[in-house]
Amino acid sequence: MSLFKYIFFQILKSIFLILMFLSYSHAANIKNSATVFMYHKFGVSKYPSTSVTINQLENHITELTKDKYNILPLNFIVDAIINDANLPENTIGISIDDADESFFEIAWPLFKKNNIPVTLFVTTGTIVNNNKNYLNWDEIRKLKEEGVTIGAHSHTHAHMPDLSIDEVKKEIEISNKIFLKELGEIPSLFAYPYGETSNEIINLIKNYKFKVAFGQHSGIINETSNMYYLPRFSLNEKYGEIDRVKFAASSKGLGVYDFIPTSPTIKENPPFIGFSLLDERLSTSLNCFIFDMKGQVEKEIFKFNERVEIRLKRELSKGRSRINCTAKDSQGNWRWFGHQFYY
Repeated sequence: MSLFKYIFFQILKSIFLILMFLSYSHAANIKNSATVFMYHKFGVSKYPSTSVTINQLENHITELTKDKYNILPLNFIVDAIINDANLPENTIGISIDDADESFFEIAWPLFKKNNIPVTLFVTTGTIVNNNKNYLNWDEIRKLKEEGVTIGAHSHTHAHMPDLSIDEVKKEIEISNKIFLKELGEIPSLFAYPYGETSNEIINLIKNYKFKVAFGQHSGIINETSNMYYLPRFSLNEKYGEIDRVKFAASSKGLGVYDFIPTSPTIKENPPFIGFSLLDERLSTSLNCFIFDMKGQVEKEIFKFNERVEIRLKRELSKGRSRINCTAKDSQGNWRWFGHQFYY
């Protein structure tokens, strides 16, 4: 082989290795993943859409306390994501919405016994009105003393996108004043009622200095996630089976960025949906499913390297709808992205 050919092939080899390195390092950019589960009620059989059975809860705890999982406080998880710090493999967070009495009586003793950190998102209006199905402030203070993180969940649990901006401000300000009076501090974490929000509401949440905010759409948190619209897996009697919990707990983030439409509350219907992937190789196995109140929505998916565009074949129904996208990576891990729309 001539010297020229040898040099030429060495250059080609170097270029190939550089491209391979860039490809794998690009995938490695999806550094952190965390699965957050969301509960409402426990053992309240007349509300199966928002309650898990006691047996389901016990099965969840048995599974998630295995050595392969790492259950961490939500504050720790979001701080790690924000500060680009490393999270352990299979990081799990636990959250409860609404402060139902069943959390205090049934769930918290089990979580506490197993040293599981929990965040409780409190709707202040139900507590102030002494609703018999919800906790009182003495019980919430006791939970806080025992290590439960308290988060904000509005004052009246309204459909916030249907309110005026002034009404949303009132929701937050009244809630904050009550927290300050009863607990001596304003929570740093916020959860949107029903998981519904808009860009205008997100900006308000930022202005009121909440660190992050959570929705109610399935998906895995990673460094490309919108920190003011973070996903959580909702668990109830129908969607609380142990296989679903195992699948969600072991899944990774999909690494989605430049998602459109930019606001969770849509004005154009059907919306033009699109996003980019940190690792474009995931587009090969990517599939997406869109559901609204009428059922699954037919769609077409177009893939252009790292860019994915989705066109729906009909309008979304009034209310909430969701998109879930999954892909399998080269290591056999499932990667998951979800988003909720409100119309």
